[in-house]
Amino acid sequence: MSNNRDSLDRTTDGVRRTTVSRRSLLRSAGLLGTVGISTAASAVGSAIGRRRTGGESLPTSAPRVLHREPATAPQFENEPPWRAEPLRVAGTDAYVDGEYLYQDYVYDDYGANTTDAPGPPQPAPNDETAYGENGTMTGDLVYPTDAETFRHNAADLLEFRAKPAPEGIRYRITLNTMVEPDVAGVAIGIDVDRDPSAGADEWGYGIGSLGPLGLDHVLVTWGTGAELDGAPVESSIDLDRNQIEVAVPLDPEEETWRHYVAVGLFDADAKRFRDVRDSPDERRPGGAHGRNPPPIFNVGFRFDEPVGAPNVNREAGESELEDATETGARGVGYGHWRDHAQAEALAARDVSAFHADVDFGKLRARTTERHVPRTGFLTRLYASHYDLGAGVDADRDVLRGRIQPYGLYVPHAHDPSEPTPLHLQLHSLGSTYNEYAVLSPNLIREFGERRGAIVLTPEARGPAGWYTGEAELDVFEAWGDVAARYDLDFDRTTIGGFSMGAFGTFRLGSLYPDLFARAFAINGGASATDADPYRGTSLEMLDGLRNVPVLMWNGSNDQLVPAPVYLATEERLRELDYRHELDAFLGYDHFTFAFRDRWGPAREFLGDATVERSPRRVRYRRLPAFDGERFGLIHDGAHWVSEIETVAGAEDGLVDARSLVFGEAPPRPAHYEGEGTEPDPHAKRGTVWKPPLVGEPARNALVISLERTAAATIDVEGANIDPSAPVELRVESTHPALIALSSRRGRTTVEVPAGETARTVRL
Repeated sequence: MSNNRDSLDRTTDGVRRTTVSRRSLLRSAGLLGTVGISTAASAVGSAIGRRRTGGESLPTSAPRVLHREPATAPQFENEPPWRAEPLRVAGTDAYVDGEYLYQDYVYDDYGANTTDAPGPPQPAPNDETAYGENGTMTGDLVYPTDAETFRHNAADLLEFRAKPAPEGIRYRITLNTMVEPDVAGVAIGIDVDRDPSAGADEWGYGIGSLGPLGLDHVLVTWGTGAELDGAPVESSIDLDRNQIEVAVPLDPEEETWRHYVAVGLFDADAKRFRDVRDSPDERRPGGAHGRNPPPIFNVGFRFDEPVGAPNVNREAGESELEDATETGARGVGYGHWRDHAQAEALAARDVSAFHADVDFGKLRARTTERHVPRTGFLTRLYASHYDLGAGVDADRDVLRGRIQPYGLYVPHAHDPSEPTPLHLQLHSLGSTYNEYAVLSPNLIREFGERRGAIVLTPEARGPAGWYTGEAELDVFEAWGDVAARYDLDFDRTTIGGFSMGAFGTFRLGSLYPDLFARAFAINGGASATDADPYRGTSLEMLDGLRNVPVLMWNGSNDQLVPAPVYLATEERLRELDYRHELDAFLGYDHFTFAFRDRWGPAREFLGDATVERSPRRVRYRRLPAFDGERFGLIHDGAHWVSEIETVAGAEDGLVDARSLVFGEAPPRPAHYEGEGTEPDPHAKRGTVWKPPLVGEPARNALVISLERTAAATIDVEGANIDPSAPVELRVESTHPALIALSSRRGRTTVEVPAGETARTVRL
């Protein structure tokens, strides 16, 4: 290989409520009122089931996809003679028992940079309706307007494989999206002597030259056919697996041959790649901007593809932040889709740096040698349990495919034999799973390396999902994939995010408070106003954060998340007497935190905090409109309260339950205001809890307040109640309700009327 991978393991396996398009060239682109008790005939067990992967374990209040084993997907499946498991780490390769395989990135198919400066696609001349404003890619190519055929992703390489065969060499190409067999073309260039001066530079088939490559053979396949050096060769296609297989009569014996691979859109009738126009039509791609880019969307063997780069100079960035804010909908930075080096190389028509030197001696010896990093920043791929369709939904900014990416930072001192904390860091609007590696690399080091934590940034199925629906699903599917591959300590999970990711931090932290020890929100809040909430957020949901301390960092000059937004959030937390702190940084704009990249106090706040599994008091607001029933995302309780049902016609229901078995009076909230200097001057205000002045006798009792709630379940052991002794139950409810007391002994249901009720219950 051309890259230096000495450190690799070779022996082991901005906020706006507008749509941010991925491609964006296409802008179109009543209960009983009596008091009674009934006992279930059979035991149902505790409401808190566990999936143990390290440290403590995971409550069943987490979405079911977090409890399930990883899914597979057709693109990751094999059929003889192919047997090696996919690598699932993008930009890596391996030799596995007679097979060579390379794993590419997904949704990185943007082709050449055709604008004067690296950045997102820009309007074509005299075409005001073709392009949108947004994007964080460097390449500018866009797909034809026939979305049903091309799916805005038809030329996206997922995997390349090669192995010796009786007929010579057998190749297998897997694409991320394939709805028709001959839409994409794959060109494989072969240099048998690895001498760029000996051989051709011209690929043919409308590609032209891609640099001094010294090609001795060119193999092109379009699914329904294939040619080696212009002569037909055997090929086959599997539309279920998105795989094309080609056999060629070449014998490398035990030599090392250099390979290049490029993917574009193919015209099978003309046997040539479709050239790029300024504006697309139904069959031809666009984005040329008056230039003549190669008709290639994706290039393989990019082992050193950078995570991207800011579009503001980090040293002089302060003076440019205002301009960045004004164009914030376009995203800050480019190459976030791991396409920067590819885009620049295609613009220069020189992809010579992107190659794989395939050693057929190793293949014939059936050597196993994986070039997959153990630590550092990884682009991992997982298979979703849900099939949402193929390619990209450009209208909704949703990545629909079964294969989804996420960013994962594994600290260099990571010990696979020890349970490791996880920090979930959510990306901002218009950005990707690479956001922090691009813009704030020190954040990853502070929250990961210095805390010994694995840092996960899910893609959330696109740049603008607001962590609802499929975007929320992606968070937990990615988290589940990490849990299947690393020994996670679920007792030490923290959450954070920037901008849209901060809103997501409040949302997920409030809806799943028993999953997180602490929350850190940067430039966000829980809602804009009560009348105009951000998607999937509301100030009311903050009730769930009673047992999750929150740190908020906001900029005083932030135009995208202004003071009324974050002050309303802080005021609601203060009104609830919850532990929190708001630090308002003087003179900070929306992107200042990212570019200054200093996080010491936030790192100390996250620290080594642990999740509070069985708190003395649980307060949780049921918001049915926030559910994603299609994906099993039902937010109906946390800790030892579950199965909350609202009364008919109510938009929400509140359960506030306290266990008296702990023998302590409630903590005393203390509000404060002050100033801070680290990492820069800021005004602060917040709430802490102080110990109670007097004690309280321990009692096997529950005190519950219900608002607009028809039913709820209490996990008795989770509340530390002794199920073998009588349970004192005091309830105040706005409506008649059913309260189920669930324990290992069984399930007892208590009917309570509106008003106050006091009962002694034997389970």
